[in-house]
Amino acid sequence: MSTWIGVSSGKRGLNFNYVGNKNICGVELYIDREESQEDNKSIFDQLKIEEEKIQSKVNFPLNWQRLENRRASRIRIDFPGGYRSPEEEWPSIQKQMIDAMNQFEDAIRPELKKLRI
Repeated sequence: MSTWIGVSSGKRGLNFNYVGNKNICGVELYIDREESQEDNKSIFDQLKIEEEKIQSKVNFPLNWQRLENRRASRIRIDFPGGYRSPEEEWPSIQKQMIDAMNQFEDAIRPELKKLRI
């Protein structure tokens, strides 16, 4: 089971999500314009061209997941730890997720403005 909390990036079908499951948590940009797999892959590919620029602004490794056999794609940062982690670890896990999202959003938002969609 996975849980997530998300908010729109300001572009239809592109959402910033906090994601958690038993042992892993993370942050992501989830790309899912429901009517078009082609649009989703085009958006992903446009962002992927700027991978080095985006990664250089984030202190966490980005995981680029085009998800070839699915309609959606995503760009993620994953961490060990989840809702099965000891409760005393939750504040540090949450802080790491917030720091990652802040960096990630700051790095990718300029590239979202340039998308041809």
